[in-house]
Amino acid sequence: MAVLIEALLFSLPFLLYWGWLRLGGRALSPSNATLSLAAVGILCGIAGLAWYGLGRSIERGERYVPAVLRDGAVR
Repeated sequence: MAVLIEALLFSLPFLLYWGWLRLGGRALSPSNATLSLAAVGILCGIAGLAWYGLGRSIERGERYVPAVLRDGAVR
């Protein structure tokens, strides 16, 4: 039940904005420029995630050492 309430609260601003657009008689279809910029942004985000993921890997045979909190400082 809590998940449904959270989903409703998340979607409420989008639904209100959609209703405001519908009542105002505005078109809901985005322009080609908006779609192009959104596609470029998504591709840049995916490329950034791939670059970060490939650049932050541990070398083979290297041992993982987790961070430790000592005397109020992370080491």
